[in-house]
Amino acid sequence: MSARPLPPNLSPEEYLALEEKSPVRHEYVDGIVYEMPGESKEHDEVAGNIYTALRPVARSRGCWVAFEGVKLWIPQLHRYYYPDVMVLCDPAETQSHIFQRPCFIAEVTSPTTEATDRREKLQAYRSIESLSTYLIVDPEARCVDVFHRASAGWQTLRLETGSVDVPCLGFSLPLEAIFEGL
Repeated sequence: MSARPLPPNLSPEEYLALEEKSPVRHEYVDGIVYEMPGESKEHDEVAGNIYTALRPVARSRGCWVAFEGVKLWIPQLHRYYYPDVMVLCDPAETQSHIFQRPCFIAEVTSPTTEATDRREKLQAYRSIESLSTYLIVDPEARCVDVFHRASAGWQTLRLETGSVDVPCLGFSLPLEAIFEGL
C-alpha cells in the first residue's frame, strides 16, 4: 500500500482498538496498519454514484449497500479493508460495522491506490467465497475493470461504455450512472 505504515505487528484486536480512537481510517494487512490516503472530489462522486444506483435495488432484494465507512474482514488473510462500495445480502451478517461476505465490491482507484487495488486487493477479494463481482473504477480514464466469478474461474472485462452486471442483485449498472457529474 502506498500510505505510511503505523506500528508493526498489531493483533486484529489492537488494530480495532486503534481504529476506534483514530480520526483517520486505516487498513490492516496481516499485522501492518496503513493510513488511508484522502479522496478526491472525483473519487467521492463516483463512489457516491455507485452507492446511489445500487441502494434502491439492494433494498428491494433485502440487501444492504455499504459506502466507504464500514470494514471488510478477510479472516483467512488477516486483513481489514474499507472498500469504497460493498453489497451485502447474507442475513448472517449481523454486525454493524465489520462484514465478511459481500457479493459485490467496487474500488474507485487513484494514482495512490491503483497498485493496491489491482494487485493486493484483487488477490484478497477473489478469496472471498461470497463475492461474485469486483469493480476497479478509474474516474480519470472513465473505464471500469470488471472481475466476475464464473464456473471456470474469474473472468475479466474492461468497459468504457455499456453497463456492469451485478448478478447478486439481478441488476445492470450503467457506466453513465457511475460517471455522472464528471
